Amino acid sequence: MSDADRRSRITLLVLIAGVVIVVVLSLIAVFARGGTTERDAGTPEGVVQRYAQAVVDGDVPTALTYLVPELADSCERVPVTVEDLRVTLLETTERDDSARVSVLVVTVYGSGPLGADEYESEEAFELVRVEGDWLIDTAPWQLAVCIDDGTR
Repeated sequence: MSDADRRSRITLLVLIAGVVIVVVLSLIAVFARGGTTERDAGTPEGVVQRYAQAVVDGDVPTALTYLVPELADSCERVPVTVEDLRVTLLETTERDDSARVSVLVVTVYGSGPLGADEYESEEAFELVRVEGDWLIDTAPWQLAVCIDDGTR
């Protein structure tokens, strides 16, 4: 085997080793990053998180359990048609018996030649404390399970 063949094999092995290292590091980065942090169910953030997940999953009966009773009992149901939707917590303002949870809602619509089309907006949930539990009084339109009659 000539010296040139030996150098080209070593170069090839070094390149292969480099690619393997990059792939392994990429896999570690993907699997090491945390998923969604589950919020405490007794907090306004936890209620919003569980409600939003129920709506995204199409589980309207569960979503209704997070609404104030007057709204959940008498609302006219809306068919839940959620495309690809992401909800990110921005900030929470909590008072004695009310809270406002601001979120970023990102809706993804299909895909175009340059990638997915997205629309994002800052929205807010209004919550009230009912018998010690936080319940949603108003929700962003993208996550509504009831028709808003203008009174809320």
